[in-house]
Amino acid sequence: MSALGPALQRVGDDLLDAIGRRDWAVADAELETLAQEAVAAMVANRRDDLAALAHTVARCHTALSLRDDLGGEDMHRQGQLRALAVMIAATRGRTPPRPAESLAASGTSAAILAALKSGPQTCPALVEATGLSAEQVGCALPELRAAGLVRSWPAGRLTVNALLSRMPSPRGERGVPP
Repeated sequence: MSALGPALQRVGDDLLDAIGRRDWAVADAELETLAQEAVAAMVANRRDDLAALAHTVARCHTALSLRDDLGGEDMHRQGQLRALAVMIAATRGRTPPRPAESLAASGTSAAILAALKSGPQTCPALVEATGLSAEQVGCALPELRAAGLVRSWPAGRLTVNALLSRMPSPRGERGVPP
């Protein structure tokens, strides 16, 4: 979780308030703050901050999309949020996954990997087995797939996830799960 998250949430709230008041100078200043933080996080490859920024930008964009009374200035800020979201998503998409050894060592990913040792499971089953939230499981699975530790396939409306044949042990050795 990003330490920047609560501050970004306040910036997002201030942005939406400024747009609601039609205070375009403040709205533009808040958008500039989000853009500057995004660039800083991209340059420093701060993945947690990029995730927090993506969440804040998506929340603000969605809030504006749900308003019925959007004028030209509102839509202009909505377009800027969309462009910022695309830029953040492109950066996050190019970020290589953490090494498999660190994913298997501890934390959310390790809990999911441990749960998958008993066999393939859907996301709801992983939530139940790990005690993690659906959001935590959903955020960890793409990185586990990118690292080559988990494969997923559709099964009706759900997605089944399974360990690949070989995964690293916490000691850095490659082993076959039971």
